[in-house]
Amino acid sequence: MKFIHYTLILFVFFASFFALSSSCKKKKKYCTEGGTCRSVLLAKDFFLFKEGSWWVYEEETSHQRDSQYVYQYTNTSGYDFDMRVHSTLEDYDYHYWPTYASGAKKCSESEPVSGKCIFIKKSKGKIGDYIGEGECFFINFKIDDYSTVFFVDYPYNKIWIKGIYSNYNLNGNDVYNTIKIYEDYSLLEGKQPTNHFYTKNIGLIRKELLDSNQVWNLVNYHIEQ
Repeated sequence: MKFIHYTLILFVFFASFFALSSSCKKKKKYCTEGGTCRSVLLAKDFFLFKEGSWWVYEEETSHQRDSQYVYQYTNTSGYDFDMRVHSTLEDYDYHYWPTYASGAKKCSESEPVSGKCIFIKKSKGKIGDYIGEGECFFINFKIDDYSTVFFVDYPYNKIWIKGIYSNYNLNGNDVYNTIKIYEDYSLLEGKQPTNHFYTKNIGLIRKELLDSNQVWNLVNYHIEQ
């Protein structure tokens, strides 16, 4: 009886050990590098907003204003989403959606990851005038990470993570969790270098068109809950 008792104890011990070991390996599978790992679901906090959300931007020199609003959005329980925004100044529509690095070893659809696992696509156009599309964001990221965004007339174009701000001052007000994206050649912004600043739970708060010497700041907004 003692032999059976000890055998049972050993069985339970090893079963628990291997279960814990397997669990640890699973958690480490997607988050293997030093630093902060993030879930791909975080992208929704930057790029998915409900119908009824709107933003007003003002250019620093001309004081021209552009009002933009969400006219269509689709959400899922996973990483996938779709959002369309209309610019009243340009009379163009912006479309945002993700592409996921399916099959990549360091990628998970929900757990924190260290690799670049989701890429946010953005297009610009209207009936009779489609400007094009490209990537504008990716997760996971750290300073000086980049992703190549191929265009036929500029095949080596990249977007770069140039700033990660826990606090960012915008027009005298602090906003939180802001990412600065530099692009070498922004097709959607007149084929020029740009900086875009995206803030969690707000969206785009600032864009700098470097060849055009234009800076557009967010001056008012409403996020539909």
